Amino acid sequence: MTASIYLAPAASGKTAYALRLAREASRGLRATPRVVVPTHLQARACRRRLAELGGAMGVHVLTFDRLTDECLAAAGETYVELSDPVQFRLVRSLLDELPLTHYAPLRDRPGFVQVLQGLIGELKAAQVWPEALAAAVAELGGEPRLDELALIYAAYQAQLHARGWADRAGLGWLAVEALAERAPDVARDWSLLVVDGFDSFTPVQLALLATLGARAEHMVVTLTGALDARERALVHRRFTRTRRDLEERLGVRAVPLPELDGRHAAPLAHLESGMFCGEGTQVDADGAVELVAAPDRAAEARAALRWLKARLVQDGLRPGEVALLARDVGPYRPFILQTAAEFGLPVRVTGGVPLRTNPAVAALLDLLRLVLPSPVPNAAARETEPALPWRLVLEAWRSPYFDWSEMLVDGRNKTTDAGGIRTTEAGPVQPARAGGIRPLDAGALDAAVRWGRVVGGLAQWEEILGDLAARGEPDAVSGVDEERGVPPDVPVGEAARVLGDQFDRFVRRITPPQGRRSYREFVVWLEDIIGADPALRTEWEPEEEPAASPRLVACVRQADPETAGRDVAALRALKDVLRGLVWAEEALTPPPVDFERFFDELSGAVEAASYHLPVEPGREEVIVADVIQARGVPFRAVAVVGLAEGEFPAAISEDPFLRDADRVRLREGFGLQLERSTESSEAEFFYETLARARERLLLTRPRLADNGASWQASPFWEEVLRCVSAQPETLTSESIPPPAQAASWPELMESLATYPDDGDARDWVRQAGGARLAALDMAARVLDLRRRGNGAMHDGDLEPVAERFARRYGPAHTWSASRLEAYRTCPFMFFINSVLGLEPREEPTVGLDVRQRGTIYHVILERLYAAVDDPTSLVELLAALPGVAGPILEEAPRREGFRATAWWRQTCDEILAVLRQTLEALAELQEEFVPFAFEARFGIAGLPPLVVDAGGDSFRVRGVIDRVDSAPGHRVRIIDYKTGGPSPYSKRALEEGKKLQAPLYALAARDALELGDPVDGFYWHVRHARRSGLTLRGFEGGPEAAMDLAVEYTWEAIRGIRAGRFVPRPPADGCPAWCAAAAFCWHHRPGFGG
Repeated sequence: MTASIYLAPAASGKTAYALRLAREASRGLRATPRVVVPTHLQARACRRRLAELGGAMGVHVLTFDRLTDECLAAAGETYVELSDPVQFRLVRSLLDELPLTHYAPLRDRPGFVQVLQGLIGELKAAQVWPEALAAAVAELGGEPRLDELALIYAAYQAQLHARGWADRAGLGWLAVEALAERAPDVARDWSLLVVDGFDSFTPVQLALLATLGARAEHMVVTLTGALDARERALVHRRFTRTRRDLEERLGVRAVPLPELDGRHAAPLAHLESGMFCGEGTQVDADGAVELVAAPDRAAEARAALRWLKARLVQDGLRPGEVALLARDVGPYRPFILQTAAEFGLPVRVTGGVPLRTNPAVAALLDLLRLVLPSPVPNAAARETEPALPWRLVLEAWRSPYFDWSEMLVDGRNKTTDAGGIRTTEAGPVQPARAGGIRPLDAGALDAAVRWGRVVGGLAQWEEILGDLAARGEPDAVSGVDEERGVPPDVPVGEAARVLGDQFDRFVRRITPPQGRRSYREFVVWLEDIIGADPALRTEWEPEEEPAASPRLVACVRQADPETAGRDVAALRALKDVLRGLVWAEEALTPPPVDFERFFDELSGAVEAASYHLPVEPGREEVIVADVIQARGVPFRAVAVVGLAEGEFPAAISEDPFLRDADRVRLREGFGLQLERSTESSEAEFFYETLARARERLLLTRPRLADNGASWQASPFWEEVLRCVSAQPETLTSESIPPPAQAASWPELMESLATYPDDGDARDWVRQAGGARLAALDMAARVLDLRRRGNGAMHDGDLEPVAERFARRYGPAHTWSASRLEAYRTCPFMFFINSVLGLEPREEPTVGLDVRQRGTIYHVILERLYAAVDDPTSLVELLAALPGVAGPILEEAPRREGFRATAWWRQTCDEILAVLRQTLEALAELQEEFVPFAFEARFGIAGLPPLVVDAGGDSFRVRGVIDRVDSAPGHRVRIIDYKTGGPSPYSKRALEEGKKLQAPLYALAARDALELGDPVDGFYWHVRHARRSGLTLRGFEGGPEAAMDLAVEYTWEAIRGIRAGRFVPRPPADGCPAWCAAAAFCWHHRPGFGG
């Protein structure tokens, strides 16, 4: 029995040597050599290399976990291995049962169970027995934080032992124990055991290797490292510690690898030998090392994948010969998958994908969230009603993962549950396609939701759908229901009744079993929602598709093959989660739970679970992996993303439950082999990562963090530049690759627009896709015209069709001041809002919005002044305020169309307080004026408008003056109430033509209403109890000058509209947030505060 430890630098041929030994040992099938590697990726790479070498029948390549399983099987011992979801459920149940005080507040905190799972795994890997931990903690003084950790660990292990279960970390324990105590002959017939690619071993792994090394005929361990004279502290510290631990366990000294195979490009070989040595020469990168500083993660992923595609196309490499690596692929995953799909690159993201991130699983969990108990946002809601948040309801109706076309037609009949079969008074419920939900029905429901301001809760849904169903059909001419102005796209009458029936059936279908039930009952119900699939069937799943099932599985399988493969893999993992919940219940026998607790357990288990993307046989793929997963796997070209401070090297934080000080005391005082949680191996990881590339290496970093802040370069980035002379390429958000580097059709089109003189690229595109080039040329002409400020019809200049606007907006058209101000603010905003009639879609919200609050202020003030004998008496006004405001506030939710929240009474008190304050402030400005007209209308409901004539032309204006005060001498003052702040209503705003309402209303008070001569006017800001900085009296030249200027600007606006001039003109302080063009106008600049 011999053992050998061989040392060599990273990527210098250790794996090649190990595989050669294994092939030689397998010749003639005399023996079955075993090659143990750390990860599945390395196992796949070794099998591929063996195949390229001509194959090696009998060579068994396996991970350490599989080695553990093989040892237990050879010892004749079997254990039930806990899946992650079952382990989660077990730990969660223990937290509920144990008498915890310190950790009691954390029981239900997201992520707490997963942290405990990880800590338990670490303790087991370090061979820390529960009894040893409990004894050590007790001797340290019994700190509650540590006492309860030991209690949880002991209870957890006791449950496993009592039931014959084992977790993955515990199987290593059991294998060591079985070989030492019950299976003395296992592995004595092993001819060769090779251990390759590891840079560290846990105490359990070292113990198992020591046992196997004493029994196998020959054991070879290859390690990264160097003999003492060539060691570098940052690079070799962990490697050296691993070598010394292994030498002690095996009783042999490490020696240099007999055969070195360093086939690296010279700059890469220099990086390997000179990294972190603090001295040495700098060599030229010579194209082998490239660096790119990108704006953000998304741009990094795009640059890296473009570079990798160039290696395939230009250098002739195969997909399996290149890789994209990151310290943590997670934050880059969505960008990588999206960009790879665009580029047509076959990629494989190694490691488990978090189950919660799968779209099918996420859609199912969102569906279940619909029927969680409502937070009761209004007093009318029933306490036990389902939440039914409006956005999630609409997403469920529109989701491609659900098919609601077959729904149970139970209408308004009473339903019962008879032996699991839903029945009605008329007999068994039958599916009927006519009663199902069609894609267009979601649009009708969306329109009803937004009109009725449904936020959530069954009561709100029933109220609005019932209200709409009770209304008559819309007006045949206008298409509008006149009562409360129901728009034509909102269903009323019979259409609303049908929609209500569909919604009722939908809610009934997704409603879970009521009251406290077993996990099995909830799982059976959930399987009914998911639908039948023979390939995924569990023992409690029905053999046939349940009536009215949303058919999640069927929808998944009907999708694009690649998407379907991903989602089926996720659903299989979800089935394992469900199976684990039922299994854990049968073993632990917890009490029944309600649906809310079941959902918490399910979502927690899903959070802890992962799934693996399917591998297409025979297809080579670009490997995307964390750097730790790729250790020991060589590639010809490697792109490494994320060279930013805190990303790589990763930020390391102390374990808050078992702190470093605790670990030191437990290690030094009690021999428990626990490492510091802040121990960093980032330099070694980076060293190994660079060594993965044999010919070409790309390093990228983001300049901006996810929150938009500047992001410092990694010290590793600086270290590479110290060793290699290379000029990093800096990309911006507007950087576009030249046509020769474009990696997709979209990139090529964008590139040709930027580089229009590239004749070769244009000729190629003309042959490959002429229609694309024609569209590109048209778009390029449009952009060029816009950039030159001469965009013509492509940028809002519609003078060629001005005749249409002249007819539509001729002298007979009646304008509002707000429309004229909109044109003066930005002509394109007027065109979108007024000419096209587009407006932003309002999302349902709870409570009042600003417009509704303003209307309430207006109505109360109007009726209050009319209700008192002396409108100048502050005492009378304040005394009458509660009586006048009460009925208005009581009726406000129905009249204004908002929902009275639980804090509506508090809002009413706030409104009254604001009005009292504003009445007091207005009284101070009384002077000689007396309020005498309120809501004075002109140009509305048959009343004459303001008409202004000039040179044979004229314009008309309509409006409502909130308040007109009179003074002796037939003088008047106009006041316009505003809810917002005073800052936009300045003298400058009138001088620039942005605020025309006050002077136009003053002109209307004189000429249209004949109320008197305007001597003053201002905006009154109700909530601030102050007038605006703009007053007609204070304007230079007085009210007359202000009115003349307003007329001048009005003519300018009207003539511009009639001429078709709608070129965007963003305000200096940014565009209004309410502009309907904000999402697509290329001139848009956010920031307007008006």
